[in-house]
Amino acid sequence: MTTPSLSLVITKTGLQRFVAAQLGEDIDMTISSVALTAAAFVAAPTLTALPGEFRRVATISGVASSADTVHLVVRDAAELRYEVRGLGLFLADGTLFATYGQAEPIFEKSARSTMHIAIDLVFPTGTATSLTFGDTNFLQPPATETLAGVIELATPAEVTTGTDPLRAITPATLAGRLAALTTNIDAAIAGVRASLASAVALLVPLTRRISTSGLAIGGQTLATDMTVTVPPATADQLRFATAGNVAVTPASFGDLGNVIAPTGSYTLPGGRVDKWGKHRARANSEVTVAIVFDPPFPAECFNVSLTPFITSPNPSDDYFCQLAGDPTRFGFTVQYQSDDANGGLSGFDWTAIGH
Repeated sequence: MTTPSLSLVITKTGLQRFVAAQLGEDIDMTISSVALTAAAFVAAPTLTALPGEFRRVATISGVASSADTVHLVVRDAAELRYEVRGLGLFLADGTLFATYGQAEPIFEKSARSTMHIAIDLVFPTGTATSLTFGDTNFLQPPATETLAGVIELATPAEVTTGTDPLRAITPATLAGRLAALTTNIDAAIAGVRASLASAVALLVPLTRRISTSGLAIGGQTLATDMTVTVPPATADQLRFATAGNVAVTPASFGDLGNVIAPTGSYTLPGGRVDKWGKHRARANSEVTVAIVFDPPFPAECFNVSLTPFITSPNPSDDYFCQLAGDPTRFGFTVQYQSDDANGGLSGFDWTAIGH
């Protein structure tokens, strides 16, 4: 188990030896063991022994984490059960260096558990680097595939060699290695392509060509990639019906002026234009009606056909209509006629053909 960081009290004797070591005296400042006690006591500078000590643990590890602070870890893996209310740090010569105690248990250990205590020691004067410790392999254990710990970063050269099982690769060194591999792979692929191109050139001479005719265009030699296409006909090409190197597609009819309505106009492939419409107005005399094409025929109107219109069958409407003169590209004129003065005409329908 791991406890919060503890603030220890340095004993008077321990402080004297620490100061003397700072002044250059030959004093071993190695923390060699940690004593444990279940007794509640007051940690005082005057202590020379740990009250109620029942166990001393020599499995300790530490490191100076700053100029005046030491981070210490104590481990006890013995199959023992106990509780601890205080502890003391002993130097290699047996001097009690520092103590800590409290009324409540700091921790309890079962026979099947391993105890870990983390202690931060802050010194008021001098430097914490004067203290030394035993083996630090469990304070900062080497990292493995199953254990978190300290690991060394691989150099680019070690990454390139690719045989070291202990060092780790950073994104930067990995990126450099992958870039080199990519360059090599690209070079290898380029070489394979060149070899294949040479082999193909021997089997299929690149001077050979694919020729096109009729609707297809884009023929060339086999030296480069080619695209053979069939261009679609435009609306103008449909109107004039002269192009022999295009294909008619549904989209080709899109600009022919296709109008599906009671009054409209339609341009057929080849240029023929059909127009149609109706006139509705009751007339009881022999009047004339002018019809204007909107839009007019592009060139000429050949023919106009008329169909008289009445709203319902009756014997009184004896009127009829006739074309008055030839139509022009802009329109035509209709003359109403009757053999007597009875009835009238409600209008007429018309169709016109031109180009």
